Amino acid sequence: MSTLNIWLLLALLGSAVAVVMSQHEARSLYIHLHEMQEQARKLEVERTELQLEQSTLSAHSRVETIARERLGMAVPAGAQNQVLPVAAPATGTAAP
Repeated sequence: MSTLNIWLLLALLGSAVAVVMSQHEARSLYIHLHEMQEQARKLEVERTELQLEQSTLSAHSRVETIARERLGMAVPAGAQNQVLPVAAPATGTAAP
C-alpha cells in the first residue's frame, strides 16, 4: 500500500469521526433546545398565574376591605377632604 493510500485512509477515518461527533453534538443541542423551550412554556404559565394572583390581591374592593377591617381605616367625610393646588412645572432655567 502506498503512502498516499494510507494518508487518504487516515483522512477518511478522521472525516468519518468528525461527522459522527458533529451529529452527536447537533442532537445534544437539539435536545437542549427542546428542554429550554419546555422550561420557557412552564415559566410563561407561571407568569400568567402570578399576574392573575396579583390582580386578585390588588383588587380595590379587597384592599378597601383589608384597610377597613384589619387596619381600622375609614373613608374621610367630605369636610375632611382638602384639594391642594398644582404647582407650576419647573422650566429648568434659573430666574434672573
